[in-house]
Amino acid sequence: MKKRSRGTDRLIAFFITGAMVLIILAILIGSYFFGFIGFVRVMGVEYESYWAICLFLLFIFIFGSITELFSKALIFLIKNAGLNKLLFVTLVAFVDIFFTFLAVYIADLLVSGITVSILAMTLLSLLFFLLENALDSEFLREKIS
Repeated sequence: MKKRSRGTDRLIAFFITGAMVLIILAILIGSYFFGFIGFVRVMGVEYESYWAICLFLLFIFIFGSITELFSKALIFLIKNAGLNKLLFVTLVAFVDIFFTFLAVYIADLLVSGITVSILAMTLLSLLFFLLENALDSEFLREKIS
């Protein structure tokens, strides 16, 4: 029986690790996409194709990244204003939801194959805010402290 070289073992390990990462990414992106499809159907959003939804999500991420910079800057200014905790958390939530709404609104304007109502945009912004803060374990410690 032939003995495998160390380079072959590393190559096999690299391909197995890469395949596992790709499978995990496919599951995450797929669940996010199909979850969004479910939200869209529940809210009665009209769309022409799944590509329009993919483009809509892409634009939300692009413009969300840009508006996130302004949101974080404004939250930094609010943090240094010396407000009480309840007012601070309320203002931070409002700022986050507003800038997320702005990103969703811009994405809706740019994608012609999808029509989103104001109610759906508001609920989507609120959902993104809640998911972001639920997944961020330091939200309450950072915002309140």
